[in-house]
Amino acid sequence: MIPLSHSLAIAALLFVLGLAVVLLRRELLFILIGLEVMLNGVALTATAAGQYWGNADGQVLVIMLMTVTAAEVAVALILVWLAFDHYRAARVEALTQLREETERRTS
Repeated sequence: MIPLSHSLAIAALLFVLGLAVVLLRRELLFILIGLEVMLNGVALTATAAGQYWGNADGQVLVIMLMTVTAAEVAVALILVWLAFDHYRAARVEALTQLREETERRTS
């Protein structure tokens, strides 16, 4: 059996790596990948805690987390596709420009 501290260390590493990707990259696809890595770190934490305490609550939480993650990925990929289709670039600056154009149209 893997000790809880090892699982939590790997989960923390995954979360920090995902956070670094989200904070340092400008491309939307890489930001989404970073968010997924962060969620995997959270899922590993829940699973390890459930195993440590001897109940299945962690696994149930992970299944719900995977459901929410699938919905988030679907919506986010549609946004990336629309941003790329409109600006021929999938960068955060493109979405900022899209928001400014939308605000000008509504004013």
